[in-house]
Amino acid sequence: MVRIPARKIAVPELPPWSVPRDRLARPGEDAAAGTLVAVIAPAGTGKTTLVAQWARHDPHRRTAWVDLDPDDTDPRRLWAAVLAAVAAVGAIPPGGVPERLLARLDAGPGGDGEDLTDEVLDVLDTLRPAVRLVLDDVDALAGSRAGTGVLARLVRRSPAGVQLVVTARSEPPLGLPRLRLEGRLVELGADRLRLTPAEAGALLEASDVRLAPDDLAVVHHRTEGWAAGLRLAALALRGRADPDAVGHFTGEERSVVDYLDAEVLEPLPDAARTLLQELSVCGHLPVALAAALTGRADVGHALEELVHAGAMVERVGPAEYRLHGLLRAHLAADLERHRPARHRALHAVAARWWTARSETAHALRHAERAGDSVLSAAILRRAGVPLLLDGDVPLVRHALAVVGLPARRADPRLALTAALADLESGDVDAAATELARARDAWPARPDRSLAALRAGTELLAAGRGVPTPSPAGTHPGEPVDPELAALLHAGRAAALLGGDGAGALEETGRATTLARRHGFAALEVAALTLRAAALCGEGDLRAVIATADEARAVATRAGRGRSGWTARAAALAAYADLLRGDAGSARARCAEALGGGDPPAPGTAPEALYALHVVHGTARGDGGGRDERTAGLAEARAARHALGAAPLPPGLASSLAALEHRTALRLGDHGAAAEVLAWLAGRLGETADVVLMRAWAEVAAGRPAAARTLAAPLRAAGCRGRRLVELDLLDAEAALSDGDDRAGHVALTAALGRAQGLDLVRPFGDAGPRARAALPARLVTSTPYDARVAAACAAGPADATPLSEREMVVLALLPSLLNAPAMAEELIVSVNTVKTQIRSIYAKLGVSTRREAVSRAHERGLLL
Repeated sequence: MVRIPARKIAVPELPPWSVPRDRLARPGEDAAAGTLVAVIAPAGTGKTTLVAQWARHDPHRRTAWVDLDPDDTDPRRLWAAVLAAVAAVGAIPPGGVPERLLARLDAGPGGDGEDLTDEVLDVLDTLRPAVRLVLDDVDALAGSRAGTGVLARLVRRSPAGVQLVVTARSEPPLGLPRLRLEGRLVELGADRLRLTPAEAGALLEASDVRLAPDDLAVVHHRTEGWAAGLRLAALALRGRADPDAVGHFTGEERSVVDYLDAEVLEPLPDAARTLLQELSVCGHLPVALAAALTGRADVGHALEELVHAGAMVERVGPAEYRLHGLLRAHLAADLERHRPARHRALHAVAARWWTARSETAHALRHAERAGDSVLSAAILRRAGVPLLLDGDVPLVRHALAVVGLPARRADPRLALTAALADLESGDVDAAATELARARDAWPARPDRSLAALRAGTELLAAGRGVPTPSPAGTHPGEPVDPELAALLHAGRAAALLGGDGAGALEETGRATTLARRHGFAALEVAALTLRAAALCGEGDLRAVIATADEARAVATRAGRGRSGWTARAAALAAYADLLRGDAGSARARCAEALGGGDPPAPGTAPEALYALHVVHGTARGDGGGRDERTAGLAEARAARHALGAAPLPPGLASSLAALEHRTALRLGDHGAAAEVLAWLAGRLGETADVVLMRAWAEVAAGRPAAARTLAAPLRAAGCRGRRLVELDLLDAEAALSDGDDRAGHVALTAALGRAQGLDLVRPFGDAGPRARAALPARLVTSTPYDARVAAACAAGPADATPLSEREMVVLALLPSLLNAPAMAEELIVSVNTVKTQIRSIYAKLGVSTRREAVSRAHERGLLL
């Protein structure tokens, strides 16, 4: 009998880095008799390793293994190897192969081998129990009519004694279509052999490479779960201390290039390699695009042949193909290095092809890679705004860079597109510069769409605090283009925030409707966030949270994840939680949006970061003791300093400054309270919130009557929502201080009634000490709302008991050198009265010495 090397018929050893593929075990184990199991996928996908795992981990079936090679095109050698493999697993008893058959196997090459094949098949038919027969790499028989012929007869005959498993890079001529029709084929292709992220992580760990989840996701995405690619990535990354090693793994490593050249490209004809290189400029390949790139009418047939040849080309739909990412990256890089003009020309062809089909995102990417500024500008004029409204900000910014500054200076549409992109990226200074360029290049007779683009962009910029002149087209007629109409409504909503709340809600509704209808996901998120801000101004806290959460859900569904607008939405929802008395939820929302120490989301504007930190710091203080409150105040103050002179919408500035101010007053840190008050007044002047902050500082200083007088004009001015509740609480504190319990209780009842309708809780924790002390008698703590108000009151400042007017007079004398008798003489009271008042001052300030009292009074702003 022909001598067969033992290694040829041995089940391969599993490499140390192989990973269990339990999800793929059952197709091999459960295949019925007469069923062919075909594992067909390109090089490096783990075909042999997977089938070897079946062989080694299946205790119920013996596996006869044949590693095919070109010599097996001789039927005698092929069948000798099969019988030797079957005998090696004890499936053929001694004498089980007829002497006549052995003699024929020992004969020299020649003949068609049909009779020999029939005799071998007769032997295989008798095996009991059935043996799994693995023919590994049947591509070795390709091109041999004799070799593929006998293998096809084995498949057709399906001997009862074997379950046949074949592996191949390309589909062998074994009548697979007929087997599919008859239900006698189990197929595992490249799509099922791709490693999952968990399997990829296990392979890398087995190769001594441990990656963080985000880095693992990057490597898995770039390799597309290709086993060989992951193994080569492991070799490239192992032992590297570079923190951005994963970022540098692009597939252009020497080991990856060598493998692709040797195992994938070299076996292909020259024409096929050239075809793949020219198609490598596109990730997604409709046959019509492939024809435009190559000029070949038969390119669809050629691509189909490459799919069957295992050339890492995949059919992803009717007449649509794609190249594996690593192969495409290698071919494209090689094309750019050696044929740069052809590389640019092919990208320009692709850009024009996608433009003609209104697939402008694809078109812009190709125009950018073509380096064609004229083509990029033409696409941007037509599609820049829709792309931005759908969230493709980086793409548009890159294209604008290709277009260049001179073109933006000369074309107001491009300048406005750039300004809108800058606003979405959080760069308000750059946006202001681009808006100025647009105004400088403004035509004498702008068309309606250009006027609408300018109006919408300038209104959005103004809503972000960017100083802009009143745009000439603020009220243009309704534009025909839906993206411009949606943008204009969103801009009007931003401009109306903090003023006309009803108008802002109406405009956000229109913007949201248009965005949903036309698929502008990013604008829908922006419109919903603006709506949440408008609802916050109206005091509808439940609706604020619901709308902000909806904005974040839309972003998630659209694959936008964390962004500048979702950060703003999170800040609004957290602010509403804070006002509702839920500091824990507010803190969690802010921590999630801030990324737990990760870099801010792209496009997160300075004002969004400021808002998140102020709300987070305030929530931290509300949920903890004095130390936590101090740390929270420090976080808010640091965020304000980090904001610097960046533009800030007035309503946002007022709300956040009020939080910091009240936290400082709770701590008795009147210096910090005065600082933030001066900051807000310097930005906005004497607004309602500035007046309220001054009034609460008076309450903290023990002057509630002065606070009431200071704030009284606000009620006549028509304050609503939170501000009106605070006015009621100021009135209550002043009345109770004057001993007018009835008026105080009336004011408290009014505050509770208004606040409950808004689900507003936090102002009660900030109320004056007398109002907080009187509130429990007005509450029915069995209701959830009253329970939250009671909790807020209990969490109020323990050291904020105000000094009486007489105590304030004595306090003013403490920094002097006067002793108690001298003070009594000065005030025309008895020495015992002065001593009693001094002891009361010490108790209220939480100190025990005169020096400590003076220091604490300075901290609380009671002494200047």
